[in-house]
Amino acid sequence: MAELTCIRCGQTREGLARPPYNDDLGREILEKVCASCWEECKRMQVMVINENRLDLSDLRAQEILERSIRDFLGIGAD
Repeated sequence: MAELTCIRCGQTREGLARPPYNDDLGREILEKVCASCWEECKRMQVMVINENRLDLSDLRAQEILERSIRDFLGIGAD
């Protein structure tokens, strides 16, 4: 795990060991987000899924969750 300056908290901290997803978003998180902020983001994802009763087999629900992740971490959509 390399250190990086996190896009969310602005601090130089340990990054993730590997991308959390096998797509562009996962690679962007790996490059820009510290492990600590990623842990906070995972807790936020659980809340979003539960509060919105998202069924992640639905593409619309996946889009809602991805938008929430990007908003939380401060990563712009491509």
